[in-house]
Amino acid sequence: MIKKSISVFLPTLNEQENIKTCVLSIKKYLSKRFEDYEILVISGGSTDNTEKIVRDLAKRDKRILLISQKKNLGYGAALRSGFSRSSKELVFYTDADNQFNIKDLDILLPLLTSFDIVAGFRINRQDPLMRIFVAWVYNMFIRILFNLDVLDIDASFKLYKKDVFKKIKLKANTGLIDAEILIKAKKNGFSIGQIGVKHYPRTKGKTVYEMGNRNKIVAFVKPRVIIDVLSEIRNLWSDLR
Repeated sequence: MIKKSISVFLPTLNEQENIKTCVLSIKKYLSKRFEDYEILVISGGSTDNTEKIVRDLAKRDKRILLISQKKNLGYGAALRSGFSRSSKELVFYTDADNQFNIKDLDILLPLLTSFDIVAGFRINRQDPLMRIFVAWVYNMFIRILFNLDVLDIDASFKLYKKDVFKKIKLKANTGLIDAEILIKAKKNGFSIGQIGVKHYPRTKGKTVYEMGNRNKIVAFVKPRVIIDVLSEIRNLWSDLR
């Protein structure tokens, strides 16, 4: 058993087909490794049965908690809520689409002896090629713009020491939040480690960030998502630089 406590949270929007499997797999993993843990599901305005499923799970286990937002305030807002509500010594988040395996947390945990943040990067990313290309351009853009030496900035498989969030104030509402955390953490002297983790294709449900068929090369990030992130970079420029 690991002596440190951990908060695991899932930013979630309309994942009724995935959420139960995801939460139960995380619970099974944590129960074998941590004496003290909590699982938070941050529902950003879900309109399907996601919240009902989580409430049913929470009734059977007090360590599972639903945090329901009445409307979708953005991915960044969901993450900000998760970080602020996490109460344990370590904080980990991942998406609820089952594209990562919680068991790979075993790979990240040992690195906490050397780093304050451990960022997983996707090995053989299982997304449509156009989306991968757009993500590559975005990552390169952020790395150059902010001198951030992180391979996969927006990968949703990161482990943090809670102390990081006592020193930085988060403002982003979009997916820029991953970059915001890393940029501000680096500016405040926190160390960042990186390690590869396996990535799996989404087999159920549908992401709200893509256009096109996920089985085809043409599926890519919606233009609105890109515009919102660029707009937020402009708005937070002085804060990030």
